[in-house]
Amino acid sequence: MKKNALIIVLALALVGTSLWGYNQYKEKNEYYTFLDNQFQRMYYDLMGSVETITTDLSKLMVASQKKENVLLYSNIWQNAYNAQEKLSQLPIRHGDITKTEKFLNQLGDYTFAMYNRSMDKETLGKKEIGNLEKLHNYALELSEDLHDLQKKALKGTVWKGELKRKGSKELNKEAEKENSIQLKFNKFEERMVEYPELIYDGPFSEHVIAGMRPRLKGDKITQKAAEKKVIEFLGGGKIDKVEKITNGQGRIDTYSFEVIPKNQEKDKGNPIYIDISQRNGYVAWLLNNREVKKAKISPKEAIKKASKFLQDKGFKNMVPTYTVKYDGVVLINYAYKQDEVIMYPDLIKVKIALDNGEVVGFDTTHFLTTNYKRNVKKPKITAQEAKEKISLRATIEKDPQLAMIPTSSFGEIYCYEFEASYKGDQFIIYINADTGEEEKILKLIKSENGTLMI
Repeated sequence: MKKNALIIVLALALVGTSLWGYNQYKEKNEYYTFLDNQFQRMYYDLMGSVETITTDLSKLMVASQKKENVLLYSNIWQNAYNAQEKLSQLPIRHGDITKTEKFLNQLGDYTFAMYNRSMDKETLGKKEIGNLEKLHNYALELSEDLHDLQKKALKGTVWKGELKRKGSKELNKEAEKENSIQLKFNKFEERMVEYPELIYDGPFSEHVIAGMRPRLKGDKITQKAAEKKVIEFLGGGKIDKVEKITNGQGRIDTYSFEVIPKNQEKDKGNPIYIDISQRNGYVAWLLNNREVKKAKISPKEAIKKASKFLQDKGFKNMVPTYTVKYDGVVLINYAYKQDEVIMYPDLIKVKIALDNGEVVGFDTTHFLTTNYKRNVKKPKITAQEAKEKISLRATIEKDPQLAMIPTSSFGEIYCYEFEASYKGDQFIIYINADTGEEEKILKLIKSENGTLMI
């Protein structure tokens, strides 16, 4: 009797376990389908934004009405940032799409600047038309690549099979086996080397240091030591898991990690990506693409939080030079200040979320490449002598600031920086502090979202 009862109990337990296992399997499959649909939706949103950008850029080249131009610029600008956001959330290694992301970012910044110029009733010149044509050609290539990839690679099992549980981890493994998604983006990245540098990243554009060898010195650290740096930087109590995803090879060689924050529902939300320099173990790059909710702090408060963050992380004497607000965040560029001279080549970017003041982006690549202690000498001409070199038509707004600015030949020029105005427009004029030559003029375009310099 007891034996029969035991058999019945075991049978019931087996049935119960089977039902439980089946339900777990069913729930997982439902979740995998949900995840697959999410990635498919993001990809189609990305394609749609790039298609709209391509169409609107072609319209811009034939539009003659300023009102129509303003609408087109606004559409391109918003779609460029939307495309960048969707691309960053797809499970593709960030190191392999940096140029594509940069292209979309520059496109957004450029058309935002053109939007403001149109509002000021400025017309397009030959240079602007040429830039728009090049941008259109690149956007068209990207759109064609995205469609080709969708036809050849994204039907069937690419998302569903490879992105089931660990998303980017699985894709990264497949990338090493010549995954078609990765290859397609890599080929587009190779063609991105010649698109026009459009807008200054703050006062000075990224291409200025593209050919420089980093000044970063020190011994190469191990992967384990780099992982420890990640935990220290983000705060050990806030991290659930740190996983190495690749070795970044570029201007600065890095270890790249994916970090899963604590108190995050399993397989939900966005991971944090962070690169640690292989020499000395500096944080070179950080990106947290989480959803930013309703703004609760002002851009001024965001700058205070960013300044404190840099101070706490050991980056001293950094001053904010340029800000822009978009999609619920504020991007702030900081330049290093030595002996009361602003060193514009030594830039650090900090991105602050306006919902809670969290740092969601951090880039020290410029700083780690160019920063060193300069031998700052007394200028050979006075501030008054430099002022006399500026056109009489311009009105000088305040006393000049000494600054070191980069050159296209990877050098630096010691200058007086003047803020000036002419017929309502704002400019920054750089006069060589030794020779009195006018080295550069930048136009400031101010709006409620920040200040652009072109």
